[in-house]
Amino acid sequence: MRIESVHIDAERAMTRGGATHPYAEIEAIRAIATAESSLPALSVLALVDAAIARGERASLQEWTALARDAVRCGRSDVATAQAYAAACSVRLAG
Repeated sequence: MRIESVHIDAERAMTRGGATHPYAEIEAIRAIATAESSLPALSVLALVDAAIARGERASLQEWTALARDAVRCGRSDVATAQAYAAACSVRLAG
């Protein structure tokens, strides 16, 4: 699965059976990030998971956009993962 198709697949998942699942796109991105061992995306998703667990929901679109960017960056080194995590933290602080 390519990252470009995640949004389309997530839209299908969100409307499957008439129910809406707001985290379908995050889960689709997680599947790609895991398959590609994308440290930047996985670091962003870990912070997103923590924010959701705290009850934060306001920036869901921003979080998915940043996670998509992290998968697309094509790098998987620790420094890039830390840079994306820092960017996510700034967005979470809002």
